[in-house]
Amino acid sequence: MKTASIVILTFNRKEVIGKTVKAMMELDYPEYEVIIINDGSKDETDKVLEQFKKEKKITIIHNEKEKGPCAARNQGIKIAKNDFIVIMDDDCIAEKNWLKKIMKGFDSEKVGMVSGYSLHGGTSTGFSRKALEKTGLYDEDYFYYREDTDLVFRIMDAGFEIKQVEAGYIHEHKIEKPNTLIEFLKHSWKRVKNHKNDVLLYKKNPKRTKKFLDIRLGFIVNPINDFKAATGLWHKGGKMNLSSPRGIVFMQNKSLFHTIVILFGGILYVIAVKFVRLYGSLKFGKLLI
Repeated sequence: MKTASIVILTFNRKEVIGKTVKAMMELDYPEYEVIIINDGSKDETDKVLEQFKKEKKITIIHNEKEKGPCAARNQGIKIAKNDFIVIMDDDCIAEKNWLKKIMKGFDSEKVGMVSGYSLHGGTSTGFSRKALEKTGLYDEDYFYYREDTDLVFRIMDAGFEIKQVEAGYIHEHKIEKPNTLIEFLKHSWKRVKNHKNDVLLYKKNPKRTKKFLDIRLGFIVNPINDFKAATGLWHKGGKMNLSSPRGIVFMQNKSLFHTIVILFGGILYVIAVKFVRLYGSLKFGKLLI
């Protein structure tokens, strides 16, 4: 069977990183390694990881300062020993056959990416080293958000096939869910401001991004899609709620009052994202709102 290197970036996840790594140790797969990049965590993530330092399959690297997802994952990929590299988030608890199902997707040399999450990458996504050698690693200009999609676009442009498979894992979203209004506002702003990278993605991959983001008139992202992203309607069969595409539900739709709040929240989200993209347009020199 193909050998695999699993790269896990972690930052301030002491609550869940232990469960994530323990699941990796129990995978039903003959030959693999796990590389954990602790990217400047300020909590006790390092102490949690201490229990795994003697495991032969695990390599742990502690960065003194935060490098960001792209640089930290690239750091892990560069020291990976195997021909296939699988990216997993630090709050994802893999099922025993998770890696086996990911790796089955690489049934041809033409396949450059296999994901258990999305055709646009993200957590639970594997890459062939052959594809990465041809396309390069994560583009560190992104820092946060859209870096996965950019890499997938480059893999497709290089002539490789991409696949989505069913590979089971539990995403521990509850540790991100804000408990107060202030936490909710901070969380929401953090998510909104990352949309400046939509502009960078459009600048670097104009044809594919136009279809991906449903861009109209050459510079307007369809506002209906932005609205759906904030109101739980972005996926088939989704029910209206105030939520994040990451799976965090902030408010369920239980009454007329909830409906009004959700609609208002969705509209505010659309407006905020448009302004952030306008900022991104000035920063990256490509108009998109």
